[in-house]
This record gives sequence, C-alpha cells and structure tokens, in this order.
Amino acid sequence: MNFFNFVELSHFLIENYIKEESVVVDCTSGNGFDSLYLCNTLQGKGFLFSFDIQEEAIKRTKKLLDEKCSYSNFKLIQDSHSNINHYILEKIDFAIYNLGYLPKSPSKIKTNPEETIISLEKVLKLLNKKGIVVIVAYTGQDKSKERNQIFKYLEKINSKKFSIMNLKLINVNNYPPEVFIIQKNA
Repeated sequence: MNFFNFVELSHFLIENYIKEESVVVDCTSGNGFDSLYLCNTLQGKGFLFSFDIQEEAIKRTKKLLDEKCSYSNFKLIQDSHSNINHYILEKIDFAIYNLGYLPKSPSKIKTNPEETIISLEKVLKLLNKKGIVVIVAYTGQDKSKERNQIFKYLEKINSKKFSIMNLKLINVNNYPPEVFIIQKNA
C-alpha cells in the first residue's frame, strides 16, 4: 500500500470503511473509476449513487460499469452533486469527490467551490456516524481557488461532530492534488 498515491489511499479507505450493505456516493463520476471500485466493493448488496453534470461522464461511467462490474446496484445521475438531497434521502456511509474537470474533455466545464460546498453541507447531514468523505482537490487547475475555499469551509466545522484531515505532498513541485478526509464522530 502506497499512502502517497491518493488513488491507493482512497481504495484503502473504501476497503476498510464501507461494508457490503453500505450506501455510497461518487459525487463526481468522471471516467467512472471510483464508481467501479465502489460498486465492486459493495458486491451487489449495498447501493451506489454516482453524480456528474456532464452527459459524457455519465456515458463513460455507465460503459465502464457495464463492462467491468457484474452488479446493478447503482444509479447514475446526470445532475450537480449540490442537488444530492433531491435523490438521496437515506443515510450514507461513504462519499468521494474527485474535483476538477473531466479528463479528455473541455476544461472549462469543471467543479466549482460554491457548488462543492453546498454539496458537502448536504453530504455531511446525510452521513452516518463513523461515515467517511474523501475529497481530492487539484491545486494547479484554478490556482487552488476551489481547494482554498473548501479548506476555509472545513476548518470551521465543529471538531466534536467531525474529524477532518488534510493530506498533501510537500516535496513535489508540479501541483499535486491534496486530499481531505472527513469522518463523522457523533
């Protein structure tokens, strides 16, 4: 396990914190890799909600799930993750955000801090006790604007209710991503 590879770190968290019957959310489906990993981890018993605003991202995720996942316990939603409360009423156990833009698509369409924070507020209300949220924020795409606003939002959250960690590589100069991990305490 390489904790300095943020994909491996998110997979470690998924494997160790979600159960087969968990309700999980991929807030930014993109190419579908997180959705695929989550759906396969659930092994047909829990449920995956996967959001993206772009039709192309939903198509890519559906294609990947159809080809590499033998389960159908998922729902793909073409809408902003800020509207999560329109689709999910039950408590969730795990959510993941991979912020930025869809690879191999116009970079003008990307996540923005305002909608991400609205979404986070809603996700944190839906999160079960000991539930986890993982946010991967890219520092080079918008001069860290989204990352910085998320950081400011998260640092004000009550530490009795949530534990929040910020991980970043400090000896890499090519704008590596940063990861926020949130766990609900109470």
